[in-house]
Amino acid sequence: MKQYLLPLPNGKTEFTGGRVALPQALCLDRADFAPEALDVFAERAGVTLTDEGAPLLRLYRNEKFPAEGYRLRVTEAKGIEVEAATEQGLGWALVTLLSLIDGGSAPCCDIEDQPMYAYRGILLDCVRHFFPVETVKAFIDAISMAKLNMLHWMLTNDQGWRIELKSFPELHENNAPEFYTQDEIREVIAYASARGVEIIPEVDLPGHTTAVLSVYPELGCAGKKVRLGDAPGIYSVILCPGKESVFELLLPLLEEVAGLFPSPLLHLGGDEAPKSEWEACPHCQRRMAEEGLDSEEELQGWFTARLIEHLRTLGKRPICWNESLLSDYLQQQAPELVAQYWAEMHTEGPTRRFWEAGGDVIFSDYLSVYLDQPHGSNPMKTVYAYGPRMPYFNPPAPLPALGMEACVWTEYVATPEKLATMAFPRAYALAEAAWTAPARKDYADFRRRLDAFLARFPGMGFTPPALADPQGLDRYRERLAFVKMQATAPRPENNGGAGGAIDGKFLLRWVKFFLG
Repeated sequence: MKQYLLPLPNGKTEFTGGRVALPQALCLDRADFAPEALDVFAERAGVTLTDEGAPLLRLYRNEKFPAEGYRLRVTEAKGIEVEAATEQGLGWALVTLLSLIDGGSAPCCDIEDQPMYAYRGILLDCVRHFFPVETVKAFIDAISMAKLNMLHWMLTNDQGWRIELKSFPELHENNAPEFYTQDEIREVIAYASARGVEIIPEVDLPGHTTAVLSVYPELGCAGKKVRLGDAPGIYSVILCPGKESVFELLLPLLEEVAGLFPSPLLHLGGDEAPKSEWEACPHCQRRMAEEGLDSEEELQGWFTARLIEHLRTLGKRPICWNESLLSDYLQQQAPELVAQYWAEMHTEGPTRRFWEAGGDVIFSDYLSVYLDQPHGSNPMKTVYAYGPRMPYFNPPAPLPALGMEACVWTEYVATPEKLATMAFPRAYALAEAAWTAPARKDYADFRRRLDAFLARFPGMGFTPPALADPQGLDRYRERLAFVKMQATAPRPENNGGAGGAIDGKFLLRWVKFFLG
């Protein structure tokens, strides 16, 4: 029966023979557990939960288990028993039980399980292309079936502002014909929470802010009119940290966003912020002199630290892309910062030093787990083999990490169907890579279990597993087609580059990416 389990459990997994039938009206003793995860299980399993009669499903709260750990026992004598310390552990036990139910019965078993990493995420970009609430829900339902527990929801960027704000309605009304109302956001959060998924919003600052500047051009260095982004890429016009009016907007804005999302984490972006305007801006240069900052990178660090100081008062912990670590000031002022690693673009290796010093890192290497890249570039086998690591840095013993996250950017993903075929089944490979200990992983076994899993739980759709692992010339054809598409795509009129020199090693990684 192991063939249905995905991800593979980390603890005891015994099948003892015999089966237990599940009646359509399943009697439950739920102890003091909240009902949400149970309601989701009942809906998925097609049963009705009742408290009338002798309980067949018994729940026990046991504090000895870690937050997401559980024990599932199915016996002919006692029926189904679940032990967990938290509702989330209960939810994952019920996902495991659902995976085992076949033909109206569950096999007798004894399974103890807990995840390897606390953070097992996937990014969904709903800015470059907007997806309706029902698509987002379907995406959440699919990832939760593989025990992914974090949805990093990209909601602001150059091409739009997708969050309804009561305090600054111009942001969503003037530059995003499609956006999520606050009621829709709460609906999605509740839907995700019932399935064990935490939603982390990203408000990208200070770069990728063309949507903000198209409404408030005075917040840029030059104060000139800015057109909403209509192409992929990096825009050189970004927020001006030298102007106090920028913070008069951002601080209440972040407070409203923080109030919408219960997660203790809030992503501030910080990636791809070109500094060319700052270098020539009198406001920025005056701010640097006043604060004793010796570079524009430190100015970005000061800017982000000021936002983080405000987040502390709101009970939020910040995440930033790893470019933010170029600022020593930020690291000193915000020791609680979580860094999300996607590429090491500078030879000094600030992310490596941050990690070595014990900083929390989420690993999302674009050459391994960016799922908007073609299967020929990041095949499923590469995703499955991924683990916390950085190029040019191999510690003698693995350093701890907060976890891993795959990313689905949507510059070239325009429909729900395309989203499904790019994300799945590679997201399931990431799910097992993040849940299951490396010593227990086996790719051939994963592929066998994946086939059985997809036959029963197709979710919102997927690429056939064989095509998600292209071989030989097929891999190169996919890469070449992707490169050609990027080469012919429109570019930002004010593209200012990546905001820093890219060293030779980084360019070499791009060569390896395309050549394999």
